[in-house]
Amino acid sequence: MSQNNHWKFFDESDLSGCTLIIPSVAVGNVGQLACDLLISSLQMKKIATVYSPALIPVLGYDPYDLNSSCLSSSCEVYHCKLRKIVVVQIRAPLVYKYAQGFLKKFVEKFVEKKIKNVVLLTSSYAHEKKHISTSPFRYVSTEPKLYADEINRLKLVEHEQDEGRLKIFGGGFASMFFEISKEHLLPCFILYKFCSEGDNIPDAYDMIYNLNKILSLFNQNIDFLSQLIQPVSWKLLFGRPPPINIY
Repeated sequence: MSQNNHWKFFDESDLSGCTLIIPSVAVGNVGQLACDLLISSLQMKKIATVYSPALIPVLGYDPYDLNSSCLSSSCEVYHCKLRKIVVVQIRAPLVYKYAQGFLKKFVEKFVEKKIKNVVLLTSSYAHEKKHISTSPFRYVSTEPKLYADEINRLKLVEHEQDEGRLKIFGGGFASMFFEISKEHLLPCFILYKFCSEGDNIPDAYDMIYNLNKILSLFNQNIDFLSQLIQPVSWKLLFGRPPPINIY
């Protein structure tokens, strides 16, 4: 079966020089939740939707505006012209058989759009954290100088691993994406947090806090938390409350 990837752009805005932010579907869905929070808080504009056999089909209402008549799907592209960032939200795991081909086309598409670099947000199993007293965040980069000053200021800990292919346990397709980015000479920075499954909203807030320190996405002169807007879709993140008549 040949893999056909369809990109439907509603808006042909110039994306050259933008930073691409993408989540990996991983433990606790921290990357996805962080991207949701970012899209909602910056009121980003949807500019494209993506179809691929690698994407498990998902269809629902607009997760950021209950009054919208637009539907949302498995993979959508959002743009903030003011901050020069592009966020790709992925709402379902990738089908492994087609994942590598999809990610290669994905990287090629944004290289074609002249994206400056990519920041991938993901997570790893809490029990993989070997140094208990250190920060729960780790990073890895294809280029040592990428965000070097910000990393030093935040005192972020670099991902530890033996020689060979990158491994982030529980991190979804992050390792695969990292290798493909290197092959296409697209600078890639991965930020991940050790966590467990459960209510991972606090992890998403922590992720955006650190991301903001790196990319300066929000006004530094205003309280950071007051600028964050939770997506309306989070109201039913764990389903509806149990009906009263069962008690």
